[in-house]
Amino acid sequence: MTTRSGGGQFASTRWTQILAAANPRHPDAREALTALCRTYWPPLYAFVRRRGFSPADSEDLTQGFFARLLRLDSLAEVRRERGRFRAFLLASLQNYLADERDRALAEKRGAGLVVSINAAEAEAGYQREPADTTATPDAAFDRAWALTLLNTVVTRLRTDYAAAGQETTFAALSFSLTGDRSTLPYAELAARLGLSEPAVRVAVHRLRKRYRQLLREEIAQTVARPEEVDDELRALRQALTG
Repeated sequence: MTTRSGGGQFASTRWTQILAAANPRHPDAREALTALCRTYWPPLYAFVRRRGFSPADSEDLTQGFFARLLRLDSLAEVRRERGRFRAFLLASLQNYLADERDRALAEKRGAGLVVSINAAEAEAGYQREPADTTATPDAAFDRAWALTLLNTVVTRLRTDYAAAGQETTFAALSFSLTGDRSTLPYAELAARLGLSEPAVRVAVHRLRKRYRQLLREEIAQTVARPEEVDDELRALRQALTG
């Protein structure tokens, strides 16, 4: 379920599959929703934490949200949503928190670990963010979403290079993915990799090109139409630059 780059056919993605499911109990829709939630749960945790909940309560609320969202009868609500998966998740979470306001959090413990959550990792990521007391929960959500997206893409890229036996090349050239300059001259990088200097520059170009392709593919999983990819990319860049 990927999309072809370069303006080709927009293939069925997880989000479009969810939206297109005529039957809310269609198993593919639930599986697609589960896969997207498994990847993009950290922003939800960040949103809840920014709302002032403790780490333990934030973990409970995030899991409780998933338990409700992934129930088969809850998928009927997805049919009424359009646009981006990011917006759908945030609106759904806000509704859930409003419903839970008068309920005891303890009732949600053990509701079913429907999505794997590493709470310690999520909290560590939340604590790494600048202590900006003016940042809204929505802004925290968007920034965490963007960071999760980029981490997912880098992980995919690293896996691809490792599968091709180029793990060392990826490690040496990954600085280029963030626009940073190498701490080593290209001539020294070339010597370490057993390549010519022009070959290293070509390798950097190919790495960055593949990174951009995977980034667009990952974004395409979370929007309903191909023309929304560029808009979502701009929005996420804005979330990172503030």
